[in-house]
Amino acid sequence: MRPNNKKRASTGFGSDLLDRLPMVGAFLMMSVLAGTMFFHADGLPLYFHMRETRQHLTEQIQQLQDINASLEEDIIRIQRDPQRLEELARNRLGMVRQGEVVYQFVEPVPSSFTARP
Repeated sequence: MRPNNKKRASTGFGSDLLDRLPMVGAFLMMSVLAGTMFFHADGLPLYFHMRETRQHLTEQIQQLQDINASLEEDIIRIQRDPQRLEELARNRLGMVRQGEVVYQFVEPVPSSFTARP
């Protein structure tokens, strides 16, 4: 079979418009869709906002993973190093060894009689 290479004879402006109507309709539909994608709040602006949010969350995840690793190292050090355990007991819990004397220096609170404006 041979392809039909004959062109239809144009019968005027009206028939050309009817022949191109599906193409014009498709172009208009694509234009509306593209405009909606670029300018609607749920289009590209939302996409860029979500990309920025994703980047921020990725950075937060990395920071939290670093903190987790540091805390895990600290836990291991506390479990294996008695000096670290003693340091924490003294600093955070205020504990002292038996027989130690603790001196605590307290600054005096100004009373309303001695305080001057």
